[in-house]
Amino acid sequence: MVQPHFIDLANAPERSDEDLYKEFVETKERDLMAQIFRKHMTLVFGVCMKYVGEKHGAQDSAMEVFERLLTLEINTEIKNFRAYLYVLTKNYCLMKKRGEKVIHIEISDRDMEIATEVHPIDQADKKEKALKKCLDQLRDMQKACVEKFYLSKKSYLEIAAELKLNLNSVKSNIQNGKRNLKICIEGSQ
Repeated sequence: MVQPHFIDLANAPERSDEDLYKEFVETKERDLMAQIFRKHMTLVFGVCMKYVGEKHGAQDSAMEVFERLLTLEINTEIKNFRAYLYVLTKNYCLMKKRGEKVIHIEISDRDMEIATEVHPIDQADKKEKALKKCLDQLRDMQKACVEKFYLSKKSYLEIAAELKLNLNSVKSNIQNGKRNLKICIEGSQ
């Protein structure tokens, strides 16, 4: 009879997750990532189950998140690794679902930046010419963030890594870019 293997979360490493991950980024020592994996695999799997909705797909997604952590280059210090891992996992699952043909995720008003407002990019078919003109009038970072988020379908984390910005700057540039686009498009009508 095969003995079940239990992971003892009570005896997880005494070092903080932030320290372990920081050392992993510096040394690329996989044992450090293994410690993080053992401690947080239930969190990652649970988030994947919530967004993927199917056990085998969630298992695959959880492994892909940890594989991504092995290669992801972080330019800023992570102050709360558990929250960072949650957001990374959620964004990964949403991006994976976005690549599929049908998306069935309930999104509440709380999840949306401004739920009642239709964004100009959603109406790009009618206003494509005005949109291109207005996109060119945005500041460089706003334009880059808006294009990567809406047109290239990249997550906040991917944009932050590519443009070497912090997450708040990405969110701010997208929000300000959306507002400026809306004002510009409404002015051109």
